[in-house]
Amino acid sequence: MMNAIISKLDPESSGTVTDLWRKLREACGLNAIYDLPLPHLTWMVAEELDIKKSAPILTQISDTTASLTLHTFGLGVFTGKKPVLYLPLVKSVEMIDLHEKIWDQISPFSKDQKLYYSPRLWVPHITLALNDLNEETLACAINTIGFDTIELFIQISDLVVARYEEKKAGEILKDFKLRQQT
Repeated sequence: MMNAIISKLDPESSGTVTDLWRKLREACGLNAIYDLPLPHLTWMVAEELDIKKSAPILTQISDTTASLTLHTFGLGVFTGKKPVLYLPLVKSVEMIDLHEKIWDQISPFSKDQKLYYSPRLWVPHITLALNDLNEETLACAINTIGFDTIELFIQISDLVVARYEEKKAGEILKDFKLRQQT
């Protein structure tokens, strides 16, 4: 079981990502993405997360952090035995600051964090396909959407604690609203 701190995408961006998931499922048979709770950006992943101790901290962070507008364009691939196809997000100062706050303040209440989400290694992204990619399906995915112009300006307005297990749909445990921009 994994615990994650994520942010949901705004409805329009979420719809675009869901449409991409559908295209990849129909053209390439990619279904594993549906194990995730919804289109999102991941800030932190850990095997264990003490939600009772983390909730007041996430409330304070969300109360003092304005909603963010993020930008993505193009496609990326994390290579290896289990490649991941994703939309890369352009880092901003506000995004980096929020990410560092989450890690600095929540790490003491989590165990076995996935270090590729740590501030030093993090590549912010929105996952399009994972766990069922191989040479054939990755090539199919690139051929299916690699020539589309994919550019989004995404509104992030929350921090969410989610839990998921492999091959089982994820669930949202708690949602913290970011302060609205004025």
